Amino acid sequence: MLSHLAFFTIMKMSSFSKSLTTYLIIISIWLLTLSCDGLKNPFLKSLPSKGHENIPPETYLFLFFKNDTLIQTDTIYNELDTLIVQDTVIQMLDTTSSKQIIHWWGEDPDGEVIGYYYKWNFQDTFTFTTKESDTFYVPIRSAYDVFEFYVKAVDNDSSVDLTPAKIVLPVFNSPPHVEFRLNSNPQAPEGNPNVVAYTFPTRTFVWDATDPDGNNTITEILWALDDTTEWNVIKRDEDGYLPDQLTLTDIEPGYHTFYLKVRDIASAESEVIMFPDTTDDEVPNYWCVKPVLGEVLLVDDFAQDQQYKTTQKYYRRILSEVLDDTFSVWEIGSSSWNVQNSLPYTQIDIEANLNYFKKVIWFSHLGRPHISQAGLAITKYIAKGGKIFITNANEEVPDTTWTFTDIDSVYRLNPGGRLMKGIKVIANFGTEELNEKLTLMVGKLIGNRVSALIPGKAEGTMPVYFMEHSDSTSISVPYKGSPCVAVKYKPDYIEGESIYFSLPLNYCDGYGNVKELMDYILNVEFEEH
Repeated sequence: MLSHLAFFTIMKMSSFSKSLTTYLIIISIWLLTLSCDGLKNPFLKSLPSKGHENIPPETYLFLFFKNDTLIQTDTIYNELDTLIVQDTVIQMLDTTSSKQIIHWWGEDPDGEVIGYYYKWNFQDTFTFTTKESDTFYVPIRSAYDVFEFYVKAVDNDSSVDLTPAKIVLPVFNSPPHVEFRLNSNPQAPEGNPNVVAYTFPTRTFVWDATDPDGNNTITEILWALDDTTEWNVIKRDEDGYLPDQLTLTDIEPGYHTFYLKVRDIASAESEVIMFPDTTDDEVPNYWCVKPVLGEVLLVDDFAQDQQYKTTQKYYRRILSEVLDDTFSVWEIGSSSWNVQNSLPYTQIDIEANLNYFKKVIWFSHLGRPHISQAGLAITKYIAKGGKIFITNANEEVPDTTWTFTDIDSVYRLNPGGRLMKGIKVIANFGTEELNEKLTLMVGKLIGNRVSALIPGKAEGTMPVYFMEHSDSTSISVPYKGSPCVAVKYKPDYIEGESIYFSLPLNYCDGYGNVKELMDYILNVEFEEH
C-alpha cells in the first residue's frame, strides 16, 4: 500500500513540475515497486531456453524466351519476354537453340544468400558459383532432346535450399552456318561481276563456320569441285581440330566452281556456298585456272597498265625473243584496276604461284606495287633456289626490311620527280666487256620519283647498276655523285638469287639493249650463279 500511495503522491507532484526528468523518475520507481511486489513486468519477455533453427533459403529462376512460347508452370512473371519460374516445363511452338541464358536468385528470411550450386541433368555434380546468371550451350547430339537445369541457393549458415529451382528445356538442334572469310575471295568491279578471276593450279579457300549449338558440334567439312554428286569429307583430327581452309593443288586448267558446306554432330547441314557465285554481284562470275607454261614467270604488278597492257607487251616481246620455250604471265590487279585478279589472300597461293617457275621477272611502275605484301613469299622462293629480277620504278621507296635483298637505306634519286633521258645507267656485273654491253641509257623522261639505293653489307650483296656520275655528263642531273640503282643479293647459304632495280627498265632502253640484259640475266646470270 505504501508503494502505491508513493506512486500517486509522486504523480500528483509531477503535475506541477511538468518536466521530462520527473516522468522518467516516476516510471523507474513504479517499475521498481512492481518488481518488489512480485507482479509481472509487462515490458519484459522471457528469453527462450534455446535459439531458433536456421531457415534454408529459397531459389528462383528466370530466362528470356520467344513470344510464341507456351508455358506450363505454377509461378510465372511474364514481362518484356522475361520469365520467372520455380518448377517449369516449357513447350515450344518454335524451337529453342542449345544456347541458353539463365538467371537465378535466392532469398533467405533469416540471413543472406552467399552463393549457388547448379547443374544440368547430363552432369554428375553441382558447381558452385557466386554469379546469378550465365550462358550455357547444352550438348545437343540429336535432332531433339530435353535438358533439365537445377539451381539451389546456399546461405551464410551453409544451409542449402532443399528444393532446387528447376527448368526443363526441350531443345531442337540448330543447323550450322558457313561463309567464306571476308576478302578471301577476289572481288568484282563495282557493277560488273561478269569478269574472270584467274589463278594457277593452286587455290586456297578460307571460311568461317559457326553453330548456334556451339562450334564444337560441327564435325565435318564437305567440299566439291564442279560436281556436287560426290562430296569430299574432312573430319576433326585426333586433337579435335577442324580446319578452316583448304588448299587445292594440281587443278586442271579451265573454268571451275568450288562448293562448300558443313555438318554438325546431329547430321544437320549448312546451306551450300560456292565460288564463283553468280547470284552474288560482289564476286566474279567466273574462275579460270591457267596452265603453267615454261620455266619463266612474268609478273605484271603494274595494274594501271593492265587495260591496254602496253608495258606488258614490251616485256612479252623481249621474253619471246630470248627464251627458247614459252613463259607464263601473272597479272596482279589493284582495287582500282583489275580487282578480280588482286594478290591472293593467302601466302600459300603466292608462294605456289612463284614455285611453279625457276625464274621470275617482276615489274611495277606507278600505283601501289605488291612487293612488300609478297615479300615473305619471295624470300622463301629464293631460299628454295628461285631466281628473281624485280624492277620497281615507284614513288613508294623500297622497304629496307625486305629479306629477299639487302638494302641498307634509300633516298630520292630525283626529288623533283623528273629524270631526263640521255643519262647512262652503268652496269657492274663483271668484266669490262660485259659491263659495256649491259650499260643502259634512260631513253625517255622518267616523270615520277624513283629511289637511289645504298646496299647493305651482308654476304653476297653487290651493287650492279650505278647512275652516270654527275660530273661526267653535260645533261643536268638531280643527284650528286654516282648513286646505286640496282642491288644483287646472292649469299652462299641460299640457292636462289635476287636482283632489285629501282628504275623503270622499259624507260632505260635508250641503247636498245634491254633485250641483251634480259638474255644475260635469264640465260647466264640465273643459270651459272
